[in-house]
Amino acid sequence: MVSTIDLMDFVHELRSDFFECAAKLGWKEFRRDRGVSLRSFRDLFLHLAYVEEQHVTEFCENRATPWMWEVMNIPQDRYLSLAAVRGRLREVTALGNARFRRWNTPAELAKPAVWVAGRKYPLRLSRDAALAQCLTEQLLHLGEVEAMLWQRDVEPPTTFWIARRVLRGRWPPPTSALIPGAKAWAERHPVEPRRPGGTKGK
Repeated sequence: MVSTIDLMDFVHELRSDFFECAAKLGWKEFRRDRGVSLRSFRDLFLHLAYVEEQHVTEFCENRATPWMWEVMNIPQDRYLSLAAVRGRLREVTALGNARFRRWNTPAELAKPAVWVAGRKYPLRLSRDAALAQCLTEQLLHLGEVEAMLWQRDVEPPTTFWIARRVLRGRWPPPTSALIPGAKAWAERHPVEPRRPGGTKGK
């Protein structure tokens, strides 16, 4: 069974891989305003760090605190290099992982939590539900990062859960992973979906 803790671990891996991919563009490109929700690679990654910090230190601990100002108002006087942004992401990842080790049971995930909607509506929910909100926020913005990389003709890391967690990066899938009759199934369904522009789907 896959839990929200498993998925947050997946998010940490994706976030780190996406950061390193974007960092290869250099600091100037990393902080360029690209017209997305949080402007730049820099601000998007820092936003994700603040979002996770708020969830794991406050909401999932059942504390109805207002959202940190920095969540939407990314500091412009700190994190002024790739190393500084990388350090911030690693700090928050470690913060989350320390709690996830304690919370990784059905009983812990069912404990009361809170989530503040629109800055003024504290909602009652479970820790599991609060973490689900956190991870969907992460994936939403990592989708923006993916699109920004494509705009720069950079192929982003794979986001496929199956490839990363079930196949452990082995592609094409080994025979042992296939269903009985896989070869016959493939012969009956020879057409693969294609991305717009003619490139093959994964």
